[in-house]
Amino acid sequence: MFSYKRPVNYYETDKMGVVHHSNYARYLEESRIEMLKFYDMPFDMIEEMGYMIPVLDLKCSFKEPARFGETLIVVPKVEQVTAARFYISYVIYDETMTHVKHVAETSHCFVDKSFNIVSLKKKEPELYEKLLATMGGHNA
Repeated sequence: MFSYKRPVNYYETDKMGVVHHSNYARYLEESRIEMLKFYDMPFDMIEEMGYMIPVLDLKCSFKEPARFGETLIVVPKVEQVTAARFYISYVIYDETMTHVKHVAETSHCFVDKSFNIVSLKKKEPELYEKLLATMGGHNA
């Protein structure tokens, strides 16, 4: 299981002393980039191939506040892969992984430089197989 460890910076907190809600999208992106690198699909390689990976949908649920000085563990997991889209779930824990701070889901696709959606299964079957392998199995 891949996980991403990250300290909470002071500038990410608000007047209440907790992480401002806008920063969670950054945490998800950071963990997604590191997860893809871990599975041998670094963003720079994908961009060199001529593709981008936009976020199509983001769903978040705040469970416990995160505060300055804490270290967060983000656990992203590819839940589903189709020919043109993929879906990731995330759980953000405290450093001991005993408290859930945040849960989220994102959906993505691959687009070319003209923002046309690309069927990864047809255009880049090797990359498609790598993405499927992150799930430990296959999914339409």
